[in-house]
Amino acid sequence: MIIDRIENATRYYALTTGIAEALEYIKNNDLSNIELGSYEIRKGKVRMIVNEYEQKCTDRVTMEAHRKNIDVQYWVTGSELMGYAPLQSQSLLGPFNEDKDFGNYAADASFSKLEPGMFAIYFPTDMHTAVADVGCDSKVRKIVFKVEIE
Repeated sequence: MIIDRIENATRYYALTTGIAEALEYIKNNDLSNIELGSYEIRKGKVRMIVNEYEQKCTDRVTMEAHRKNIDVQYWVTGSELMGYAPLQSQSLLGPFNEDKDFGNYAADASFSKLEPGMFAIYFPTDMHTAVADVGCDSKVRKIVFKVEIE
């Protein structure tokens, strides 16, 4: 897992071509006005999902992890507490969804506050989850890039 500000993005370009593409896209585009939805950045390799939602207060936390993709998440507006735990031998809460590359796990998490201008990179060994920040009533606009593992 990596958490940083977008102005430091070049430090991570050497990780993979797809991560570099996602971070460059963030730096070079106005993400506040892109329509909600899913966009192919590089066919079959890098996909961008534009989300906007009202936070909900909850005390239930489940973690997610992927097998084929790296998540690059960027906060345009709003803030969230992002939970992280290393994926080790935790049990799936249900079947892994191969089509969506998604599995849910129960685990204790460490939380970091992500705010506008910040990004997080989650690898397949990183379980992660978002929970509402203090107040629970803010609107979040977050961009998630699904980067296929090279």
